[in-house]
Amino acid sequence: MKKLFVYFSSTGNGEFLASLFLEKGYETIKVETLKPIGKMNFFKMIKLGGTTISKKGMEIKDINLQIKEDDFVVIGSPIWNDRLSSPIKAFLNKFELNKNTTKFVLYSAGGEGKHAFKQLEKMGFKNTPLLIKSVNKNPDLARNAIKEF
Repeated sequence: MKKLFVYFSSTGNGEFLASLFLEKGYETIKVETLKPIGKMNFFKMIKLGGTTISKKGMEIKDINLQIKEDDFVVIGSPIWNDRLSSPIKAFLNKFELNKNTTKFVLYSAGGEGKHAFKQLEKMGFKNTPLLIKSVNKNPDLARNAIKEF
């Protein structure tokens, strides 16, 4: 059984969480988009937020990954437009995960992610996601929040 933290990050929050999971012995895998997003700004946030409404998500680079039934997987996703980020949605469409054991860590600048919680429930995931606000501004809060993993 291996422990995996699969994440997407465009602002550094995911990278910070990945470093914490790495310290805990997890293998970390970053989901990357085919077309680079570049530096985040207000207009880009609006545009990317709009992509969350599509069912498919954004196109992502191929990931050479085999997930076994007994692997412990944690998915990290920023909240875009109160939903899962489009790259993570694309990842979830490509890989079959155990709906009972996969856990989610969502991170946002301030949003509550209510639609993201509903998305995961609708997809059949059983565990309640953990939401961490302003990861980079509150590193101790993030460290404490992931202690359960």
